[in-house]
Amino acid sequence: MRITKTTRVLGATFAMLLATALCGPAAAAQAEAAESFTIVMLPDTQYASEYWPEVYRAQMQWVDDQQTARNIKYVLHVGDVIDNSDQLAQWNNSKSAMGLPTDDVPYIIGPGNHDLDSVSTRATTRYNTHYPRSTFTALPSFGATYPATQNDNAYHTFNAGGMDWLVVAMKYAPSDAEIAWANSVVSAHPQHNAILVTHAYQNGITKDTNGNNLWTKLVSKHANFRLTFSGHYVNAGVITQQGVNGNTVHQIQADYQNASQRDPNSFMRVMTFNPSTNSLDIKTYSPFLDSYKTDAANQFALNIKPVPPAWSTIVDNTTADRFTASANWGLSSYSSQRYGADYRFADPVLASDSAWYKVNIPETGTYQVAVWYSANAGYNDSTPYVIVTPSGNQVVNVNQRVNGGKWVSLGNFTLAAGDDNKVGVSRWTAGTGYVIADAVKITRIS
Repeated sequence: MRITKTTRVLGATFAMLLATALCGPAAAAQAEAAESFTIVMLPDTQYASEYWPEVYRAQMQWVDDQQTARNIKYVLHVGDVIDNSDQLAQWNNSKSAMGLPTDDVPYIIGPGNHDLDSVSTRATTRYNTHYPRSTFTALPSFGATYPATQNDNAYHTFNAGGMDWLVVAMKYAPSDAEIAWANSVVSAHPQHNAILVTHAYQNGITKDTNGNNLWTKLVSKHANFRLTFSGHYVNAGVITQQGVNGNTVHQIQADYQNASQRDPNSFMRVMTFNPSTNSLDIKTYSPFLDSYKTDAANQFALNIKPVPPAWSTIVDNTTADRFTASANWGLSSYSSQRYGADYRFADPVLASDSAWYKVNIPETGTYQVAVWYSANAGYNDSTPYVIVTPSGNQVVNVNQRVNGGKWVSLGNFTLAAGDDNKVGVSRWTAGTGYVIADAVKITRIS
């Protein structure tokens, strides 16, 4: 276990406590959301574990010492923790440096080829002996592993800078089954900023076979991926690409390992994200040498556009015909079957006798609009729902007869910030049954 501190520098935490004392909880929440935070990336430590454990311990001791001052949230190890998996001393040296993930700063590891019992079989018995799943389950950020009883692949979640983050760590050369598991994890966390940590992905600015496979089958497919981190090759580089959903993904690789010289093995990445500017400032630092690499490949900044926070509101017409909703209003009762025949909205473009909902949107963006109506009344076979958006009025027809008693999506629409957004039911054909507009749900997509 690492040496524990008896004192800590009062930094961001003190600022938040001061904000609470002086201005109340609302100001404290804003201060916390605006906090910059740091993530540390550990490149391959295999030779440090084998020959120079003092540089490995210096890295993690620095993380421990700087946790509060730099608001360090996580350590991401890209694998090759040790050089020879059958050498107990190397595992012990690594654990002496890393400590427990529940001590001070949590960490996650994407096991490398040297951490495996065999590259050909990809067995991980020794890795799981020394870094078992049970070591990580006590973390508040722990999500799950694959396989379920092993720590070969894992995901953790945490909140920093007022945003939710998802880290998926995958072992060397992931199989299709492991990639399918990772896809299910990322799909289940659409509002989290997703990060992939794996060992072999790219050599500087060129993807290897593993990287191309992971990009095609995993990373490029999800709108919430923002970063990948890898090592394996003695090199450093960044590849920036857009996924199929238009999101920018920065793929970052670094490895300084050297079997014949101590000092190159002492460098790591210190990455600070500023949520007020969406800037990720990346530096390469050796705590053992107290020295930085300042060339363009090792000191640079990237723009990270965060995934918009989840935002959903529900408006129903149990008490009135028009509402102005607020974020996170929560669920309501949908008992009403009022169709709003006597409600009128002065809009010459739209049919009269419409039931309207007015929704206050916090920020211009893409939102899913869904409607709900009870399942115990007459219906219209083709009910025209009208969505008023900045680009004009859009009509979506819904067969209420077969969709009662559940949420029905009308689609995704660009809605403008403010309260000029309206969803309504247009006038229906007489004699075709009641038209019911009990509730409307608006959910932020991007």
